[in-house]
Amino acid sequence: MLYTGRGPSGPVHIGHLVPWIFTKQLQEAFDTRLYFQMTDDEKFVVDDKAVLSDTTNLACENALDLIALGFKPEDTYIIYDVKDIDLLYDIALEVAKRITYSTARSTFGFQDNTNLGWIFYPAVQAVPCFIHKKLTGENVPALIPAAIDQDPYWRITRDIAAKIGYYKPAQIHNRFLPGLGIGGKMSASEPETAIFTTDPPELVKRKVWKAFTGGKGTIAEQKKLGAEPEVCTIFQYFFYLFEEDDKKLAEREKRCRAGEIICGECKKDLTERVNRFLCEHQKKREKAKETIAEFHIKR
Repeated sequence: MLYTGRGPSGPVHIGHLVPWIFTKQLQEAFDTRLYFQMTDDEKFVVDDKAVLSDTTNLACENALDLIALGFKPEDTYIIYDVKDIDLLYDIALEVAKRITYSTARSTFGFQDNTNLGWIFYPAVQAVPCFIHKKLTGENVPALIPAAIDQDPYWRITRDIAAKIGYYKPAQIHNRFLPGLGIGGKMSASEPETAIFTTDPPELVKRKVWKAFTGGKGTIAEQKKLGAEPEVCTIFQYFFYLFEEDDKKLAEREKRCRAGEIICGECKKDLTERVNRFLCEHQKKREKAKETIAEFHIKR
């Protein structure tokens, strides 16, 4: 079985889609079930300013983006932690009982002012690793496609899995999609450097045209010396999502280094590709409102 999720702290950006698209490829390759956890509880307890009704509403909004990618309700189960806590709580207790506070503190950096909700939360995130057995009676291992920042959760889960009668889960790491600024992953806290799935075409164009690139100060200099695709956010977007042909990607990199293509050309091309993708995604996202209830975890 597969397991991944989303912490609904705001709207979905295309960086969030990378592990979900990968998860869908794995699901199709192995013909298996996916449990997708919406951690609306986590986002409430870790953010002093968060309102519980907001995080639960965002979970439903974020689910539309998952469904828009083409997942099917017959083998994709969305778990909303707050709504489904009755289904999760007994397994969370089994997990929590076997993880010491010392381990949790050293793993997550808890401090004296850390609230109790946050301290207990890792036990809840562990539950989808094991919930398949509760629902079906079949004890199978979980594979978790996710970004590396989630790794601590699975390390402590692996430590106690055998003690409560389950296989150890395994994570396969996805790289972060960079933001359009200088350094760092794409983040909703920096909206001008993130492309959200609901952004209109003109806003996408503005963000892309302001993006940090590996180009030189002038066109003449770039044509003479070439650019640096390895530090260019625009090239990274082609690399991760918007160029499926490896030969074409290699040719773009070669031309960039040789100064045969300038940043404006790449920005124009990327803008068109992103907007084509978002146009279709937004249509499917709207359509997903009709079927979202079908994806709620089946008991």
